[in-house]
Amino acid sequence: MKREGHVEDGFDMTPMIDVVMLLIIFFLVTSQFSQSIRTQLELPKQQGQKIEIDTSGDIVVDLLADGSIRLEGESISMDSFLAMVSAELLHGNADTQVLIRPERTGQAVHLNRLCAKLSRAGVRAYRIATNPSDGGEG
Repeated sequence: MKREGHVEDGFDMTPMIDVVMLLIIFFLVTSQFSQSIRTQLELPKQQGQKIEIDTSGDIVVDLLADGSIRLEGESISMDSFLAMVSAELLHGNADTQVLIRPERTGQAVHLNRLCAKLSRAGVRAYRIATNPSDGGEG
């Protein structure tokens, strides 16, 4: 008598696939929440072209007026941030960009210092977030 293939004959992968799918959904949902955790900053005003940029693969850092930085809503030291960026570049994508969100009332020296340190860490490109200025402001 020939037996048809049954669960008892081998290892059933269906529960494993279900668990993997649930984990994928969980991480996709939580990554959306982490992207929305940003400090409310008044960004510098700059006239320019409005473009929609996909920042999903980028590192977004907030530069506060006192020169401190925040990553995903949490304060982080400059050394820890640079170590994290270096590790990301080393083990991840070498073309990862950094989006800097400087507070408008901050001094330029803080932004210059951060940009110089990012360049020394090996960051090839970074962007500075701004708000479009109104035509009437001088």
